[in-house]
Amino acid sequence: MPRRSVIVTGGASGVGAACVRRFAEEGDRLVIAGDDEKAGRALAAEIVDRGGEATFVLADVTNRLHVHNIVAEALENYGRIDVLAHMALQRHSAPFLEISEEEFESVVAANLRSAFLLNQAAARQFIRQHEDGTAPQVPGAIVNLMSVEAVTAAPDHVTFAATQGGVHQMTKAVALALSRYGVRANSVGIGAIRSEFADEADRKRARESVPLLRIGDPEEVAETVFFLASPAASYITGQSIFVDGGRLIRSVAGPETKAS
Repeated sequence: MPRRSVIVTGGASGVGAACVRRFAEEGDRLVIAGDDEKAGRALAAEIVDRGGEATFVLADVTNRLHVHNIVAEALENYGRIDVLAHMALQRHSAPFLEISEEEFESVVAANLRSAFLLNQAAARQFIRQHEDGTAPQVPGAIVNLMSVEAVTAAPDHVTFAATQGGVHQMTKAVALALSRYGVRANSVGIGAIRSEFADEADRKRARESVPLLRIGDPEEVAETVFFLASPAASYITGQSIFVDGGRLIRSVAGPETKAS
């Protein structure tokens, strides 16, 4: 597979960093974008030290100018864009009746506005490449990260769930809008992933809610993201794959109830 130009947002840690390393394993050239400059530059240096190509862009992905700068960095360094892996995800929990407008708008910006801006910016570049004849044999691909709460809900996650549902539906619409150019858009929904937990009690509760009885690794998500961005998934678009250990196939969260 030819070396691709890949943008990974939220790429400094967790699922995003795992995606950066997975793409780098195949020789893809990376633009790592995020708001953690120290971790982002360290990861870029790690990739370069291993013989790969990577650059870091300090960016607020809710800001249109910053998104423009991410795209410009990819074009300046690699001359094109082949993949957008939008892995930035901000969780939020608060009692429904206590959420302020400002809080709501902040979460919407972090999760939904950012996805819109990045998908639109990448799409415009994919179309330019299509129209000027520089599109690769397998055209551009977009993979958006979301939570299982795109299709489930929790009482203290009203704003978060709303943004995840938005990303879920937006990805489908983006896939339709770009299908005439051969560009694909898919999403990956995550359940309990190791990098998401800082507290052992939270990890224990999460494990008990998963049929596989364990928390997933960021690398397991990265494999799915890589697949959806690859030629192996060239006939898959507008789909959502949930990497959740079976969480969504259960009727309720929590430990299995033994029959009395």
